[in-house]
Amino acid sequence: MLERLAEQREAVSLVLSDVTVVKNLNAHQWATVRDLAATLRPFMDVTELMSASSYPTLSMVLPVLDGLQHVLSTSTGGLDCLRAVFTRLLADKFGDVFSDDDLCAATVVDPRFKLSPFDTDDRRQKAMTATIAAMQSVVALQSAPSVATPPPEPVPSTSAQTNATSIWDKLDRQTPTTVTPATRSSASLQHELDLYVADPNIPRSACPFSGGNLTRPRFPSLLRWRDGC
Repeated sequence: MLERLAEQREAVSLVLSDVTVVKNLNAHQWATVRDLAATLRPFMDVTELMSASSYPTLSMVLPVLDGLQHVLSTSTGGLDCLRAVFTRLLADKFGDVFSDDDLCAATVVDPRFKLSPFDTDDRRQKAMTATIAAMQSVVALQSAPSVATPPPEPVPSTSAQTNATSIWDKLDRQTPTTVTPATRSSASLQHELDLYVADPNIPRSACPFSGGNLTRPRFPSLLRWRDGC
């Protein structure tokens, strides 16, 4: 609304020149309107970005918050005091988001971001550790023995040959065999994650679920954990 008001300054001033009950803004106030709109623009961009996404946005929380804080802290001119207030409030509200294991792992398995938002060694190590732990939970869940379902009781034949033996009798009477997947070591999972991180990120405009290197067969644990979120 403020941007629209600033764009229509001449038209608004022309209309208000014929109105006696409403005073037009002075030059300083018009400048404040313009600066305020510019200061609030990043928040509008974030709102549109998160609202317009047609897929889960958990992996976008860290990149968006980090980018928003960076814009507010590096921009100059205009309402610097207001940007400082916004930066402080964001730090108070979201200062510990990089310590959230789920947010870290979700960001890493998004092929658009991976380790890009983690700009320090501590944050990168934290993100890798959280992702390995998530992968291990997937492997442990898949390795847990499942309860075999007893086979259904054979249905008596209603045909005249009631004593005839079917060629499928042996298979029908067998108890289903449960195969337990081999347990994968931490080194194997770490190697899978290292290969994934080493590949280039896909464009941010691409859908993370429709393509990218995460769909390759060599990243099964990452793919299963992401799809389970």
